[in-house]
Amino acid sequence: MKKFDLLIENIKNIKTVGTLTFSSKFLVKKMIAPIDFERANCIVELGAGNGCITKGLLSKMKPDAKLLAFEIHEGFCEIIKSEIDDERLHLINDSAEKIDEYLHKFGVEKADYIVSAVPLIVLPKPIALNIVNAAKQSLSPDGLFIQLSYLPLQYKKFDKQFERVKLNFTPLNLPPAFVYVCEKAA
Repeated sequence: MKKFDLLIENIKNIKTVGTLTFSSKFLVKKMIAPIDFERANCIVELGAGNGCITKGLLSKMKPDAKLLAFEIHEGFCEIIKSEIDDERLHLINDSAEKIDEYLHKFGVEKADYIVSAVPLIVLPKPIALNIVNAAKQSLSPDGLFIQLSYLPLQYKKFDKQFERVKLNFTPLNLPPAFVYVCEKAA
């Protein structure tokens, strides 16, 4: 798929893609910085898009770790399949609401980290809530939920659901982005 085709795909699906551009290398670095890759046996990625965060995760993961990457758009799945050949990656063309179902399918009890670029703020509230609840339920007791957002409007929501929430800002992205790092209570 060409860059122009990607732009058209993003415009057509703005309510589920959440942006017209993809994450910069600076944003990818900020998204994966909280992860202790030495202890990460299973990472879940929600909203894999064109695979830029996926590639960042795979570049740091242990050889025996698993990455379950959810992406609901077929076009983006095609891009990832054509650009990434890594046996640690399990690409899932399904809703991020089904994290637990797929963890069990791949023989994993809980995810160590969940990295999300799903545009929660533009999704219908019940779906966004289901995704966050599914992420929280699927995390190990000391796991982190890392969420990308283009607006800092979700802090209170995450603060109610997680033990600790840290908000980071990344100006070197188009548009500038916020990264929520949410810690589950042990």
